[in-house]
Amino acid sequence: MKAKLLHVSGFHEFLSPVIQDWVMPANLIIIQRNLVTAQVFDAMTYFQGMGKPVAIDLDDAYPLLPWSNPAHAFWIENSTKKEVSPIKMLEDGLRQSNGLIAPNRILLDDWKHVTKGYYLPNYARSEWWTNLPDRVTRKKELNLDNRIVIGWGGSVSHYDSWWGSGLMNAATEVTRRHPEIMWMVCGNDKRIFDQLPVAWGNKLWQPGVPPDQWPQIVRTFDIGVAPLFGPYDQRRSWIKGLEYLLGAVPWIGAEGEPYSDISSLGVLIPQTQESWEEALENTLAKLPQLQEEANIKMPIATQWFIENQQEKYEKVYKEIIGNY
Repeated sequence: MKAKLLHVSGFHEFLSPVIQDWVMPANLIIIQRNLVTAQVFDAMTYFQGMGKPVAIDLDDAYPLLPWSNPAHAFWIENSTKKEVSPIKMLEDGLRQSNGLIAPNRILLDDWKHVTKGYYLPNYARSEWWTNLPDRVTRKKELNLDNRIVIGWGGSVSHYDSWWGSGLMNAATEVTRRHPEIMWMVCGNDKRIFDQLPVAWGNKLWQPGVPPDQWPQIVRTFDIGVAPLFGPYDQRRSWIKGLEYLLGAVPWIGAEGEPYSDISSLGVLIPQTQESWEEALENTLAKLPQLQEEANIKMPIATQWFIENQQEKYEKVYKEIIGNY
């Protein structure tokens, strides 16, 4: 199975011989998210007319975007004043498509009245997650060898996850009892770091890094956390839990759909302050044991490397092609 990546700006130029030389040999075309311009609709229609099935790949619940997400302005408020709103355009595009691919079953269920859904989890790239430095070495490099690092990383779409899950206030109480804790907040939303209610000496800001460098950051964590809040978050993928497993990091996550398939490999809890405090205290109390168990679980998680899931990809793609 081979794949080619074409930027959406090139897809707009669907009549170009160069673009057609790229696209026409394909058995399946997948558009990721970008169903928000007339040019993409024209390209989809054109290639469908040429006998090519076109599927859409989504990993976000755009109709449920909270106000805290910067993309709310575009998707919900229609800040660019499109004649057809982005949400309506997305729905129309899904209806015209030959199927929706998503890493969350609830997200697929949301759109089942519009198009057929295909569940395909987010898998990891083996080259990024192999031959990682050990945790002791990583922590020494960062002068954190005497600290217990509780880590998390994410985009600007997770602000509500921290506020609504109870983790913010739980962090205050647990850190007060365990001053050796260092909260490492990683990614592109510094609001979470700035507002985390612990002393400055108990938190560390790690800006976003290229994806191939992210596993080394995860390897620094003694404990990983994966908070969720509300309907929007219940439509996320399992990727945080999978990354913690591949980094051999004991982790605590939210109950619900996103981590249900790997629930036996982590600790899933209700999203309340009390639940977070209890889970963190239990993890801290037996951390060496849990880290040994995480080392044992890590090889199990390698089954979810992209390279080990080729049959899954082919099955989904062949089903879409066969239904065209």
